[in-house]
Amino acid sequence: MKKFAALFFVVLVCVCVCSAPIHAAYELPQGTEISAQAAYIVNLDTGIVVYEKNADEPRSIASLTKLMTCLLLMENVPDLAGTQIEAERSVYVPPVTGGGASHADILQGSSVDALSMLYAMLLPSANEAAASVAYYLGNKNLNNFYALMNARAAELGCTNTSFSCAHGLLDMDEGNYSTARDLFLILQECWKHEIFRTVVSTASYDMPTGGQGGAPFGRHTQPYPIRTTNAMLRPTSDVYRSYIKGCKTGSTEAAGRCFASAAVNEKGETYLGITLGSTWEPDAVSGLARSFYDNAVLYDWLFQNYSVRPSIDTGVPVAEVKVRFSAQTDTLMLYPASDLKTVLPNNSEELLQKKFSLPESVPAPIQKGDKVGTVTLLLNGETVGTVDLVAGQDVSRNLFLFVSSHISGFFRSLYFRVVCVVTAVFLLGYGALAVTLHRKEQQRRARRRRAHSGPPRQRTQHPASRPSPHAARPQKDNTPRTSFELNFPDEDSFFDPPERP
Repeated sequence: MKKFAALFFVVLVCVCVCSAPIHAAYELPQGTEISAQAAYIVNLDTGIVVYEKNADEPRSIASLTKLMTCLLLMENVPDLAGTQIEAERSVYVPPVTGGGASHADILQGSSVDALSMLYAMLLPSANEAAASVAYYLGNKNLNNFYALMNARAAELGCTNTSFSCAHGLLDMDEGNYSTARDLFLILQECWKHEIFRTVVSTASYDMPTGGQGGAPFGRHTQPYPIRTTNAMLRPTSDVYRSYIKGCKTGSTEAAGRCFASAAVNEKGETYLGITLGSTWEPDAVSGLARSFYDNAVLYDWLFQNYSVRPSIDTGVPVAEVKVRFSAQTDTLMLYPASDLKTVLPNNSEELLQKKFSLPESVPAPIQKGDKVGTVTLLLNGETVGTVDLVAGQDVSRNLFLFVSSHISGFFRSLYFRVVCVVTAVFLLGYGALAVTLHRKEQQRRARRRRAHSGPPRQRTQHPASRPSPHAARPQKDNTPRTSFELNFPDEDSFFDPPERP
């Protein structure tokens, strides 16, 4: 009989993108730092959190608020290109029109298609576009829209998020805040929309004309370009990375520099990340926000040192189990049912533990591909994936072994033992009862005999009837006797009293 054997490929596994990602949380190399106060990066291919820092700390989030505004627009307006949204005049008030507030120069009162509003919110981070979309989706009531934002955040599993505006110009002390983890959940939901992926990877977009007006929401008689604030998409910038595919910037003095990112390398490995609270002061040389440099450090480190690769070879057995009722084989080799993916350091595979869940044995017949057990993979004690283990071959049943096993099994079974015990108890009880009844019957008969016999009487004989000593004795009968019978009454009738007339 073969002993239990397994070929260990130590890996970190998850089957699909998870709403509650698995934590690997690798640490940056010693001496490598980022200025961001909070960060959360997840590999979408496996659902693994590869890096986090203060991920559950509520913070001001600036224009990353617009991620939720964009999500609600995409979810509630099926025809973005064919739906017109009016740039409501009443929303053109501070802080939307405040100094330094970003905009797309959309004229008050003009009508702009919803798709252009989406580009305006995601590229130049237009506050007037976000406020107009909120007014439209809130049925002309901004508070209605804020309620929609908070309800949708709760549905996505956000636990430390509150929205009090659609653009992000209000800070935490005014009720607008979130966390890196919660913003990832919102970004992940946005990323599911193809139009979102297209928009955030665009560097420039031509806005339709906005009519006549004064600066900064001025007159445009021809379509005019709006450009992304994401410097990592611009090939001429110091922080350009070909793997960056979006998504959204945000900054206020209270929030610091914030960045929601999407990164996809040449192998198709996809990451979404959130960094919050990067240093407010720009880089002294390039003048670019420190949030871009923070993300360049994080993604360069990940792509250079980690990779997504298969974790378990479906063609290699990882366990075996005993087989019953078969003369063909006494063990069955088990194979992984699926080839999972993992994120691991390129120079190390010794991070994963395997926990098998297998029966002691399996009965024949068995068909190839039948599920027999599972193997659970853990990283740092946390479950990261479970894989079915299936039979690697067909195994037929031997009828003689099957029948003899069941017969012997019956005599070893608890049922048989219980029957034997119950029968023995019954027989002992029956025997004891019979002995008791027999003794009582004997005692009853003895009492009856004593009652009918009475005290013994002494017989006397009259003197006249006594034979004279001189009387002749009777002659002895010498006739030979051949046989004789003694007939005694039975015991009961002898002692029974005579019947009365």
